[in-house]
Amino acid sequence: MSQTNSSATQPAPGPNGGRSHFTAGSEIKGDLRVPGLVELLGHVEGTVTADAVMIEKGGSVNGELHAAIVAIKGQFEGKVFGGEVKLHSGAKVSGEIFYETLSIESGAEVNSTCAVKKLA
Repeated sequence: MSQTNSSATQPAPGPNGGRSHFTAGSEIKGDLRVPGLVELLGHVEGTVTADAVMIEKGGSVNGELHAAIVAIKGQFEGKVFGGEVKLHSGAKVSGEIFYETLSIESGAEVNSTCAVKKLA
């Protein structure tokens, strides 16, 4: 995988500097807590908590996301609790999104309620 300098394309690793990769074809049911950035290409059913979460094209999550940075290119159903949330073209998202900033690219399919969360 190539890395770019554009945060619009790829979230940077979180404050802990870690980067985890959940490969295509993998499945997990339960809670996933990861320091730094987690890139999801497989399927997760449960809660994902990290500094930054990217659901890649082909990846899916059914449950909750908790992260300062959330980028969705694949499929998501459930609740997002994020700071900076970006829904990329091709994303399929349903549920609820709580965010500080939200951007939705043309081509993203969004069937969600969205609400700004208050900064602490």
